[in-house]
Amino acid sequence: MMQDVHSAKISIPLAVPVGAATVIVAANPSAYIYVHEISGDLASAGSIEIFDGSTSLAKFTLDAGQGLTLQDEPGNPGVPRFIVKPGNALKFTITGGQFDGALDYSLRY
Repeated sequence: MMQDVHSAKISIPLAVPVGAATVIVAANPSAYIYVHEISGDLASAGSIEIFDGSTSLAKFTLDAGQGLTLQDEPGNPGVPRFIVKPGNALKFTITGGQFDGALDYSLRY
């Protein structure tokens, strides 16, 4: 019988600079990265692109100071907004200004 084993939610602060893809959560060869919540804002107008390794999961364009809040799937608490495959890192690419905020994630083995 297979079992799902999840880590507790892990909260980390974000200060993601403008530029090339920044690793937010390092790749784990034996676990999925479940992204439960992302919140924060850009210092100036620009975009935030979220990646599963090299695969784009979503892109958001924001005005200066406009906030971004993403939580678990609406109506489905505990169901992650994004899932990153084992062996891939969770990455953000930022344009405009630095993205400051927080991230909640868990690992599924």
